[in-house]
Amino acid sequence: MLKDKWVITTTLAISLVLAGCSTGDAANTENSEGTAATSTPAAAEQVITITNTGELASLDNAVSADNSSLVVLENANEGLYRVGDDGAFELGIAAEEPVISEDGLEYTFKIREDANWSNGDPVTAEDFVYTYQKIVDPATASPNINKLYPLKNAEAINNGELDKTELGVEAIDEKTVKFTLGNPTAYFKDLLGTSSYLPQNHQVANELGSAYGTNSENTVYNGPFVVEGWEGTDLNWSMVPNEAYWDAENVQLDQINWEVSKEIATNINLFESGAVQLTQISNPYIEQYAGSEALVTEPKALSGYAWFNQGRTSTANVHLRKALSYSFDKEAYVDTVLNDGSVPSNGFVPSNYAYNPETDEDFREESGDLAVYDVETAQAEWETAKEELGIETLSLEFLTSDTETSKTTAEFLQSQWQDNLPGLTITIRNVPLKSRMESTTNGDYDIAYGTYTPSYADPIAFLEMYESTSGLNSSRFADEGYDALLDETRSTYANDPEGRWEALLAAEETLIAENAVNAPIYQGANANLIDPSLKDVQIQPVGAAMYFRTAYVEE
Repeated sequence: MLKDKWVITTTLAISLVLAGCSTGDAANTENSEGTAATSTPAAAEQVITITNTGELASLDNAVSADNSSLVVLENANEGLYRVGDDGAFELGIAAEEPVISEDGLEYTFKIREDANWSNGDPVTAEDFVYTYQKIVDPATASPNINKLYPLKNAEAINNGELDKTELGVEAIDEKTVKFTLGNPTAYFKDLLGTSSYLPQNHQVANELGSAYGTNSENTVYNGPFVVEGWEGTDLNWSMVPNEAYWDAENVQLDQINWEVSKEIATNINLFESGAVQLTQISNPYIEQYAGSEALVTEPKALSGYAWFNQGRTSTANVHLRKALSYSFDKEAYVDTVLNDGSVPSNGFVPSNYAYNPETDEDFREESGDLAVYDVETAQAEWETAKEELGIETLSLEFLTSDTETSKTTAEFLQSQWQDNLPGLTITIRNVPLKSRMESTTNGDYDIAYGTYTPSYADPIAFLEMYESTSGLNSSRFADEGYDALLDETRSTYANDPEGRWEALLAAEETLIAENAVNAPIYQGANANLIDPSLKDVQIQPVGAAMYFRTAYVEE
């Protein structure tokens, strides 16, 4: 289902893990019925410890949008589809591929009879109905609402125009769920494999209400692992096998210990001492590990960018936003701050990610350079901004999380902006990720920095973030023309791939070139140190960064 080029990339990434860690055979193969068949199990202790750069915000997928939470959620839960050994989606808790109506609007799925929750309850069609109604309910204020817009009436419900019971999801019987779409959506089955479409146990979630997902005890799981020891603010927790998981016999790890550790030097020491078996790595340490079998790097569909609060008088000025967007050296940034295989980006949608349905041209190549490093243009925009704002000097606050990479990114951009835009002063506020998310959601910032990795390979996964109704639109950007372009991709051009493509190109042009809603910085790459004994970790270019369902420790 993912674009073939992404499947190839993902398969290469998995091969790199295997090649970098040993010459042994992969542990799992696929049998004719689509379930994993295990070969010789490993004899070593199946316990690993990994580092995480961010805190766990919530175990409720209706309100979680940060990468740290999504990795945990997608290893502890499973939707109708799951990530297969080759990186493409395969059947998860769906018993078989859906029956699709001739008009492409109805998808009817049978749920596996042996799909159960960790508390023993069966996974039912009502779990999907409850969860999706919860996400589209405006009272939830879900940051993932746009991903459910393909469902009939989802947007109208979120706008308060219809009751949530009018959503296009229906429990036909206990194990049969039917989805009705507003318009044909070619990537709908891909969406069903993402965290936004994971079900929740409707009985438990309804009983707990807002307390659901606030700690590991107030959550139930239907995937390979369950979470233990997270009380809501802990910097460490564990995952152990879910005995109720339908494919539990093929989960080989006995325990995954997660440690939040934001200092890369500390993490490297932990790795070298054997205390952790997997940790992220960045410059300058990547150079030190060049040629090491433990170093695994591969490209990723991650966009790193700064964005601006248009609810503030200063950053509501488009010329100021353009001045900030054009006034920093992206090549110098990736070379000195990251140096991990990341590349400069002059647009929001990454390269090697989505392709023209008619010509197969890369979206990034076709869309072109929309925000380039150009000091002369930046300074001209700065002068116009000062004139329109009636100022000679300006002080702005730059908000980032408190990870090492975020701190060095803030310092780099602070220096570039102050050097290239005379009269501008930038102060930095580094806070824990959860606090940064709260501040941006509440509009308590001028400029913020972060990254985004999509759950599926389509440009709209990036572009819909800035719809006026999006829960991820902390920029407060609202443009009727932009919203209309995205609406057309779901309606007017639902059966016109080329027309839809042109609308997506126009949307990115509106977003970045015309309005400078955010300032693209780089397209990321995964760089990890992985213990040579740890096999078959599934490293992903889209969605959650890694999956451990097939992983094992070799003696």
